[in-house]
Amino acid sequence: MVNASSKSIARKSAFTLIELLTVVAIIGLLISMLMPSLGRAREQAKGVHCLARLKDMGNGLAAYENVSGDFLPPAEWEPDVENYADVRHGWQEIMFAYIYKESVLRPDVVAPVSFPVQRNLERDRFAGYFVCKAASTRGVSSGHYRVYLPGWAGGTYSLRSDRTFDETSGPDPRASSTRSSVSPKAVLIGDSNDRSERGDGDFNVAIPDDCSYIDAGEANIGGLAPGTGNRFSDRHYGGTNFLFADLHGEWNTKLREKLARDFDLNGVLDISVAP
Repeated sequence: MVNASSKSIARKSAFTLIELLTVVAIIGLLISMLMPSLGRAREQAKGVHCLARLKDMGNGLAAYENVSGDFLPPAEWEPDVENYADVRHGWQEIMFAYIYKESVLRPDVVAPVSFPVQRNLERDRFAGYFVCKAASTRGVSSGHYRVYLPGWAGGTYSLRSDRTFDETSGPDPRASSTRSSVSPKAVLIGDSNDRSERGDGDFNVAIPDDCSYIDAGEANIGGLAPGTGNRFSDRHYGGTNFLFADLHGEWNTKLREKLARDFDLNGVLDISVAP
């Protein structure tokens, strides 16, 4: 038989509704305080993953050079596709074929398109190798990593007498250089905008207007909409991940603007007025 004193003890040991609500409120407050930190940790992890991927690309380039005589792949080229003279590929297509030992061109594709790996047109096949986890665009894209042509092609640009950039002179994206011929601190690859464009500045996956490189002066030129423009992106905490000619990776918040004026990073402004 349960007496009155035992009932009193049971009532005292139980939680009241107010106590339960207080505990829930405290837990909710702690979660709300931790969420921003967790979000920052996730973004930081994406940045680290991106930097590691760039270093992997550097290892792939080093391996490719062993069979190419130290030459980097061309930034842009035209594959031998019969009846499709306008089809273009880039360094990403070359690296995919070399790393995976698999041709980019497929016999079952009736009409080959330009830059299929760069645009990640077959996600299951290309595995998003050239797509950054922090980039907002998923699926079909114009590629989230691009080479910086002045360093990649090892060429120089000229200025007109009025100190403006001469677009008719400069490295040929169809030509490549040896990595040993460029400065070790030259930028080879960097994060690009989610939908980098060239030409008229309009992004359209239906036409082969995009290419796989960023030219001199373009490093800091934005597009018509967020995530566009043929420039390096600052999506990692306001900075960009770069791969340099000595194959080390680095996150930097100021280099994007500097490359748009001093593309060989020798302290001399090469471009006084952006093209």
